[in-house]
Amino acid sequence: MQLRRAAVGVALVAMVVAAGCSGGGDGAGAGGGEGQVAPAADAAASARDEAAPAGKAGSTEAAAQVRLVDLGNRIVRTATIDLEVGKGGLNDTVNRATDVVTRAKGIYVGSSTSLPDGEPASGQVTFRIPVDAFEPVLRELKGLGTYRGEQSSTEDVTTQYVDLNGQLAAWRAQERVYLRLLDRARSVTDVIAVQNQLQQVQSNIERLQGQLDHLEDQSSFSTVVLRLTEPGAAAGEPTGRLARAWATAVNGLGVMAAAVLVGVVWLTPLVVLAGLVLLGLRALHRPRPNLGSTPPA
Repeated sequence: MQLRRAAVGVALVAMVVAAGCSGGGDGAGAGGGEGQVAPAADAAASARDEAAPAGKAGSTEAAAQVRLVDLGNRIVRTATIDLEVGKGGLNDTVNRATDVVTRAKGIYVGSSTSLPDGEPASGQVTFRIPVDAFEPVLRELKGLGTYRGEQSSTEDVTTQYVDLNGQLAAWRAQERVYLRLLDRARSVTDVIAVQNQLQQVQSNIERLQGQLDHLEDQSSFSTVVLRLTEPGAAAGEPTGRLARAWATAVNGLGVMAAAVLVGVVWLTPLVVLAGLVLLGLRALHRPRPNLGSTPPA
């Protein structure tokens, strides 16, 4: 028993000594290779940092940004109002309508008017109105003349708006990843490869941002077109299918009549000239009387 304990003790002492020697050797080796181990660790950490935003971290960040998006309804509204105004009151009505829209923080877009000599005037003016003020402004505009009807439409773009925001957040997360990679690139080949990918990502960001800006503008400001006519003025464009067909037929007849008139105007001088030529030819071929012969007794 005592011999066995002594053998175990000797073995433990030998193991401690061997561990001390190997620890010293490893320490020396570590001191010589420290400059290589640290960059490798940094590279691994960088790879993990770069992979994380593109994967789980990127999706998490994108989702966080999506949650910050205003989820209020995004509705695109348009309206066209037909009004009849008093004789000679077209310009005054346009000015009054502009004042109504300006008080509501709306925007005057443009107008077109027709003032033929001796005939009733007509025209239209376009406004952009904040969504919150759409209904009150519409009521005021209808009171500026005799109401003759309207056409209106609404389009819910909330889903499209939220989807674009989510896509934009994801692409911006990828853009940040490529920007970090570009800072860490050490060779021309790596720089070119990262820049190519970065350009594609930024192109997608610009495209999505443009679509998003358009939706924000359309859903933040409603479009109102005010069509104004004086008594006796020509009506606006026909809206019914039969009315449009009738207008097309009438316009076609007018075009045909105009073409026939042009043809007559162009052919008349030619016909006259051809008649004169025929008369000249007939005069030349007419038999002449023989003046040298004497009449019979």
